[in-house]
Amino acid sequence: MKITHEGDFVHAAVMMILSEGPEGLSMLFIKRPESDIDAFSGHMAFPGGKMKEGDEGKLATAIRETLEEIGVDLYKSGRVIGELDDINPNNPRASNYIVTPYISTIKEEVSIVPNLYEVETAVWIPVKHFKDERNIAVRWRERNGILVEDYVYSFEKYIIWGMTGRILHRFLSFSSHLF
Repeated sequence: MKITHEGDFVHAAVMMILSEGPEGLSMLFIKRPESDIDAFSGHMAFPGGKMKEGDEGKLATAIRETLEEIGVDLYKSGRVIGELDDINPNNPRASNYIVTPYISTIKEEVSIVPNLYEVETAVWIPVKHFKDERNIAVRWRERNGILVEDYVYSFEKYIIWGMTGRILHRFLSFSSHLF
């Protein structure tokens, strides 16, 4: 589903990256560095960001941001396999964002080289980890006077929540039977 709104919205895209590893299928997450100017400061996230002039569309944005943030060229080493519904962050500092998540696989072994200005660390998490009920919590948050579900996933010292948790939940809701 595409979100269509009139007005001043920031269009952005993120890339969910899947790869077969020693523990089965794994998904790449980044941890954003702490910053006063970043609405997603310190969050676990998927590589991605705002559309820029010159991007041919949101998919091009997600591919460009993946290269900039972690040094992976999906044109060369990956394959885009899908797109999820647009999502609007619950974060009040980013409520004017419309984000499109894409799903890709890595065709070959790649080196992850975080751009330390945008990425504090990158971590591969086995998808089967998210199927264990001990690693997920559901909480309710108020947004513009409405209660919304927020999915919180944990892995080692990392917490995945907010928009990324919601994207992950959507992905798992239709695909978890495959893992």
